[in-house]
Amino acid sequence: MAEAFRILRTNINYLLQGQKPKNTAAVIFTTSSTKGEGKTFTAINTASILANNNKKILLIGCDLRNPQLHNYLKIDKNTLGLTNYLVNPDLDHKEIILNTDNKINFDTILSGEIPPNPAELLSNGRFQDLIHNVETEYDYIVIDTAPTLLVTDTQTISHIADITIYLVRTGYTELKILNHIKELKKMKKLKNLSLVINGIRDDKSYDYNYGYGYGYSENTNSKKKWYQF
Repeated sequence: MAEAFRILRTNINYLLQGQKPKNTAAVIFTTSSTKGEGKTFTAINTASILANNNKKILLIGCDLRNPQLHNYLKIDKNTLGLTNYLVNPDLDHKEIILNTDNKINFDTILSGEIPPNPAELLSNGRFQDLIHNVETEYDYIVIDTAPTLLVTDTQTISHIADITIYLVRTGYTELKILNHIKELKKMKKLKNLSLVINGIRDDKSYDYNYGYGYGYSENTNSKKKWYQF
């Protein structure tokens, strides 16, 4: 598992070569077509493995319709987060950043309360201001965004990303959805879109893995997740 995400880290850094000026954070989106394809899990572990290189990482929960970061990180879902910042011009960005403790090696911004108008909030200019305010404070900003098939939230802010990690899950993602991804790529609606395939069965070890080794173990003996905070 650890080696799998190290490979992903290497490929991310290769794709980011020449993308950003020095002293400015690289912005990495994780997304998928529908929920349940592994984007939040991948976002968390990507943030963690990047931080292991003595880099400063900010993980942002930007799936405003079905937020899951708080569940993975075991943080109160009512904690001030992104939506609070987007609707309140008097709220400073530092008030929503949850700083690193001895269990988590990166900083986090949760999504906040579920709003009635996510796409409108993301396009009001405050999100771009947030990224501008923090991009000189971190080496990488990993953003867990909404699925792309039914809502436009991720496309609304896609210009902010330097690279988009797009999750596809074998045995779960419908084949016809691949045409949707192909269209996103063709129309350049998501910047530097790169696929990660989740859920490939390894018959020898009975594990489920990401394509090209980007994986998590979920064998019959244990369901312990790889990341350990």
